[in-house]
Amino acid sequence: MSTVYGWVLKVCWTVGLISLVAVFVLKLLPSLQVKLGVTPRGGLILAAVLFLCVLASGEARKTPPSS
Repeated sequence: MSTVYGWVLKVCWTVGLISLVAVFVLKLLPSLQVKLGVTPRGGLILAAVLFLCVLASGEARKTPPSS
């Protein structure tokens, strides 16, 4: 089960960082926002949710298994 938590942590962390980079790119290039039809707010919400998932996975990993 520990490996599952590890994979969830890595995937969420990586996708969260990618979404933050995408938000900064969208902020710097407003024409890209119009072309793609997306807003930076959605990327920030996605990043926040993914980082909360990382925190929750870390806490779930620490809890001892129930009998």
